[in-house]
Amino acid sequence: MKEKKRRPGSLGIIGETAAKLLFHEKGWNPFTHFIDEDKVDLILRRSRGNKPEYREIQVKYRRLYDNRPSRWARKLFLETIKYDVKADEFKNRRKNFFVLFVFGYPQQAIEKDVLLFPSKDLHQIIKKTYGTKAKVLYISKALDGKRWLALRKRRKFHQINHKTCQDVSRYLNNFKILG
Repeated sequence: MKEKKRRPGSLGIIGETAAKLLFHEKGWNPFTHFIDEDKVDLILRRSRGNKPEYREIQVKYRRLYDNRPSRWARKLFLETIKYDVKADEFKNRRKNFFVLFVFGYPQQAIEKDVLLFPSKDLHQIIKKTYGTKAKVLYISKALDGKRWLALRKRRKFHQINHKTCQDVSRYLNNFKILG
């Protein structure tokens, strides 16, 4: 069973299924996008009056890793995700395109908390974090368990401030940004 869970396709399906349930709870009808040419995993639809509204979602399922191996990190953070990224991956995305991070643990269930970013905001976070040489984005949950932070530095640091991290807590379970 462990081997089946580790296959990349399985993790993507798990993340997308969790995302569908979350969006349904928030009043949206999620549809799976069959061909992923434009990086859209789900299309959300709802009616406002007599007009339909649509949002496009890219789902990123990422495992949350605790920070035990790293002494300096465990003094500041509970868990961390790693996301391999291209610097301009979200640069020219449409207004109604969003990126949802669904988190899971290596041996446990899916985390209820998710991060939902408008693609243009995520692009700015990546740009501020790494400039044009982005390769990996690290997002960590602060030791207080309330704040989520995009790390601007990956090397050892001893305090959370605007030079070391960017607070992304406002994207935590923020389904209101869908409009």
